[in-house]
Amino acid sequence: MASVLSEISVDCTNPMLLARFWCEVLDFKVQEEEVGLVTIGAPDENSATIVLTFAQVPEPKLGKNRLHLDVRPHGTAQQQEVDRLLSLGASYTDVGQDEDVSWVVLADPEGNEFCVLAGAI
Repeated sequence: MASVLSEISVDCTNPMLLARFWCEVLDFKVQEEEVGLVTIGAPDENSATIVLTFAQVPEPKLGKNRLHLDVRPHGTAQQQEVDRLLSLGASYTDVGQDEDVSWVVLADPEGNEFCVLAGAI
């Protein structure tokens, strides 16, 4: 028997700020909220999707993430999605990627890196 990935937890200083950002990125909604902790997931809570939980911690992010999220545009071109994410508060970031890679590296409003993959689904 194997485990099932059900939740990704992100340490942050402002859980609601990141929850709102990622809700816009993924078309998710807030599922649970308590002091210092916000969980978001697909609008249909019965779907078998992973949830993201943002947990408040006192220390700031200090360096490159060892784990990051990859997103793929759905129904739009990669650059259009990058532009949309930048308008939501993302920023370009450099994690040492080559110039000729097919993905774009961005950071969320608290500096957590994520990639926008090429090719719409």
